[in-house]
Amino acid sequence: MLKRGFAAGRRDFLGLDGAFVKGPYPGQVLSAVALDGNNGIYPLAYALVESETLNSWTWFLSNLGDDLVILTYKHVTIARGLLPAIATLFPCAEHRYCLRHIHDNMKKNWRGKVFKDLLWECATTSNVQHFHQAMEKLKKLNNDAYEWLKQIPPQRRAHCDALTNNLCEAFNNKIEDGRDAPIINCIEFIREYIMKKIVKVDKEIQKVVGPLTPTATTILDKIKSKAEQYVATFCGAGKYQVVGPWQDQCIVDVGQQSCTCKRWELTGIPCKHGVAAIWDMGRNDKDVGIP
Repeated sequence: MLKRGFAAGRRDFLGLDGAFVKGPYPGQVLSAVALDGNNGIYPLAYALVESETLNSWTWFLSNLGDDLVILTYKHVTIARGLLPAIATLFPCAEHRYCLRHIHDNMKKNWRGKVFKDLLWECATTSNVQHFHQAMEKLKKLNNDAYEWLKQIPPQRRAHCDALTNNLCEAFNNKIEDGRDAPIINCIEFIREYIMKKIVKVDKEIQKVVGPLTPTATTILDKIKSKAEQYVATFCGAGKYQVVGPWQDQCIVDVGQQSCTCKRWELTGIPCKHGVAAIWDMGRNDKDVGIP
């Protein structure tokens, strides 16, 4: 059920982590956690191993890859995990560094809200131009901090804007009581937690009105309020020029569900430019469909 849900959700983002077993026998629980459509944690797989070694991660990821057919996911993004094992088993996967851990390392030399805000601005940009602009701001503030951050290579992005590995840490917190138990009890505790979570989420789904999850609805409502300030002009071939109040301009391809700001591709939710283009299609009696 879980692997079918992961494939159907098309959120190609996986968090990998290990947590110590606190019972009478040493070991670690390795876990793979994804995001559901409401930005909640979506546990996919777990295993109890002797320790976080190359062999244990390779074994865990090999079984995970076979079960989920990850090799067919060309744009899957993996947060954390053991890099050599990921590089060997999933050469096409992108590795995303947890932004919170980057900030923790950054604080050792550069503290303060200004540095934190600039780090988040660099990380949340959705295209190369805006990324370089944010990096230049950091360079003007402190060149050493800029050179340090530049050593962390920026990557392309999957259909997810998650920047931290909090989903794995949230999962580890949920199973903390089970990690105090003997091995069999620990595994059963995790299984029952996931079983109960599936039932709980299913009950919440039954309460939803409309085609979107509550989180996606809230996000889209905020996007629509911003889209009111933008004007879309049809360019032909399904493309629109969208101009904002500050003369910021993007090109939207509704058919391809893409925008030059890259946020539509990043999140799977139409950006403010995309919404403006869709509204223009509706005003001109064009078939909008459901993006």
